[in-house]
Amino acid sequence: MMKALWYIAKKDLLQIIKDRNGLIFMLVVPLILISVVGFALSSFSSDSGSHIQIQVALNNQETAQDAFIGKSIANALKIDTKQLTITVHTYQTADQVTDRVSAANDAANVGIVIPSDASQTLIKDIQQNTTPKNLVQFYALPNTTDLRVTVVQNIVNKVVQSQLAGSAGVSQVYQVCQQAGNHCAQNTIDTAAISSAIAAANTEADQTVETLAAGHATKVGPFDQTLPGYAVFFALFGLNAVAATILQEKEEGTFRRLLIAPIQKYALLGGKMLAQFIMTMAQLSIIFIVGYFIFKVNIHDWLSVILLLIGTSFAATGLGMLLVSLVRTRSQVSSLVSLVVLITSAIGGAWWPLYLEPTWLQQLAKVGITAWAMEGLNGSMLLGKSFIEILPDVLGLLVYGLICFAIALRLFRFQQKTAVVK
Repeated sequence: MMKALWYIAKKDLLQIIKDRNGLIFMLVVPLILISVVGFALSSFSSDSGSHIQIQVALNNQETAQDAFIGKSIANALKIDTKQLTITVHTYQTADQVTDRVSAANDAANVGIVIPSDASQTLIKDIQQNTTPKNLVQFYALPNTTDLRVTVVQNIVNKVVQSQLAGSAGVSQVYQVCQQAGNHCAQNTIDTAAISSAIAAANTEADQTVETLAAGHATKVGPFDQTLPGYAVFFALFGLNAVAATILQEKEEGTFRRLLIAPIQKYALLGGKMLAQFIMTMAQLSIIFIVGYFIFKVNIHDWLSVILLLIGTSFAATGLGMLLVSLVRTRSQVSSLVSLVVLITSAIGGAWWPLYLEPTWLQQLAKVGITAWAMEGLNGSMLLGKSFIEILPDVLGLLVYGLICFAIALRLFRFQQKTAVVK
């Protein structure tokens, strides 16, 4: 039986290999598309693409010698690192700031206006046990979701909070001086110096916590998502090849003659399934090997990836046989395969990481092969998961294939029904 099974598989594989256009679609087209998409997305994962540049329009109206809020915010915004550069442009009026934020060209990301009495208002409110409000005016476009706005806002908030803590300390000094039995020369209390000292101490508190790295970080490149996604996508489209050979043989009567031969019909079907499995596994393997050596995809656990490719090929073979059992002509199978592959790829994470989708859609996507395959491949290649962690995805693919096989065997028509003329 095994000899007959291999004979049938070999016959189908030779027939597929002779189709040069089919081979180009299976191998060359995926690699070209992977290259185009990967290089197009390369800026999002490169070091240069992670550098944030922010333009700030600042109008500091404080002129008093002891004013501190405006100076503190201006100093805090002087940032120029590998990850972040903030460029501050100063203006004479608040209107100029708002004009720069709303400008059509070369607009500022954020506008900041510091009123002339901001520092004095802060001290006065603290002394009167009143919560300071609207000390600094912060301008951004309406309904913006720009991360750069949030970055600057956090910096400004931190400065104001530090100054608020310093002013609260000054207030406590005055309260102690005013208690019965205490004698203080209030003209010797340097409000600005005390406030600045406490604010500086509050700012330096970040240095008391040391941030260390634990474990190892997985470096993710643009091809680590693109290559697995499009490899699975085109592998599923490859179901058309073997499915078409079965339907062609049925249409031409070759399949009926094979049934007459001394070959068990399940061996005949098994041989065609073996051909589909070998072709899908070969296609995925070649794409991943090229990806590893040419596109430098991150494969730190080959065992996990190989088992996922085997599981994907097995599940794809089962799905292919199921689809063949549901249709009668080659045109029907082509349309059905295209519909199933496009839908399952769209929701299954072939074109973007599956974990970015809502939870309910991630669960719904499990009706297709793509979600199981991409969850495992993303977990191994992007998230650095171990073999044990991606094992459920491997088992899920194998069970998926078995279910498809079981249904296909029940529905597959070995012989076409023919009308009997009386």
